[in-house]
Amino acid sequence: MTKRIAFVAITVLAASLLIFTTGCNRASGGGQADTRNSGSGEQMIRDRAAFSASLATPLSAEDQAIWDNIEQRSNNPSKVVMRVGTVIRNWDEHPAQRSARQWAIEVKKLLGDRVEFQFFWNGSLGVTADQILGGLQARTNEVSDYNVGAFAEYTRAFLPLDVMYLIPDVYAGLKVTEGEPGEIMRQRCIDDTGLLVLFYTNIGMRHTTNSRRPIRTPQDMQGLKIRVQNNPLHILAVRQLGAAPTPIAYAELFTALQQRVVDGQENPISNIYDQNYAEVQSHMTLTNHMYTAGTVVINNNWFREQSAEVQQAILSAARIAEAYTATETIKVEQALLGELSKGMAMHELTPEQFNQFRDISMQTWDQAAERIGKDYFEQVRTSIERTLVN
Repeated sequence: MTKRIAFVAITVLAASLLIFTTGCNRASGGGQADTRNSGSGEQMIRDRAAFSASLATPLSAEDQAIWDNIEQRSNNPSKVVMRVGTVIRNWDEHPAQRSARQWAIEVKKLLGDRVEFQFFWNGSLGVTADQILGGLQARTNEVSDYNVGAFAEYTRAFLPLDVMYLIPDVYAGLKVTEGEPGEIMRQRCIDDTGLLVLFYTNIGMRHTTNSRRPIRTPQDMQGLKIRVQNNPLHILAVRQLGAAPTPIAYAELFTALQQRVVDGQENPISNIYDQNYAEVQSHMTLTNHMYTAGTVVINNNWFREQSAEVQQAILSAARIAEAYTATETIKVEQALLGELSKGMAMHELTPEQFNQFRDISMQTWDQAAERIGKDYFEQVRTSIERTLVN
């Protein structure tokens, strides 16, 4: 078992994950749904989930048939069993998870009855980092989806992505994860944990909402209590912008916003929609302050033990899924923003306003590098800059 680096304490609760976690973790709808003030909480979750699912790129007839029978048992005596753990209820409703769905479909296309998938939904194998990542290391299951921010208890590999304004937009985020920086982080994850990131999923850029006023400049952040993940890099950057960063568990966030424990929060668009924050927030600013990536991750030793044919099928499917995630989230977000705008005023930063936020945030980068490790941060940062120039 590779060493566990516990330099950052992050609480990962049952509703976490993509995000997506990952605040960015992907949740099935939240334990606080019944506190919302119109209709049945479960009905509202179903309605939002149905709308989100309706935005999906339709599966071909062949792919739909495969997905409908993805857990069919195989009688092939030489079959490979892949047990897949996830904290969410399905891979249909969220655009990032639909790329994981496409990966499983493509593997099945290539291997047929030589592979048998067994899915464990709703966190049935665990919901904490120890249960999910530790379970992968212990071979409780072979595969999981998990957002990169939740790896911090085990590896510093993905911490550069937690540095606000290092990545300016979703297209840059995709270039980073698909290019050299993504490979550097992937190798560091293998070295630290023995877990291989098959591909990164696009959960999207993070944006800011609040119930008090429009946010157009850093001065508008002054005095606001903003919920953040319990991540020292996030806390550092939000405090630098003049707000009061307040860690609150994702499962408790809707109620905290509703009761004005905090004034606002920051999350990717899909999370803001899924959790219905428009019901308790008045303003949304497209701050684009951080790119959130998810992963589909596999036990690397188990992967290397498989035949060359199985390995190639898994990797080929991963390339297709990574291409899928690049477009799916971006397409869906536009429709979700349209829905959110019915309940919140939308504010888009001008380039000059964006640069004001970025310039202030950059003042924290040296402190962030100390926490991440200066050499590693510089390696990833320079690789990102090189990648985005090309």
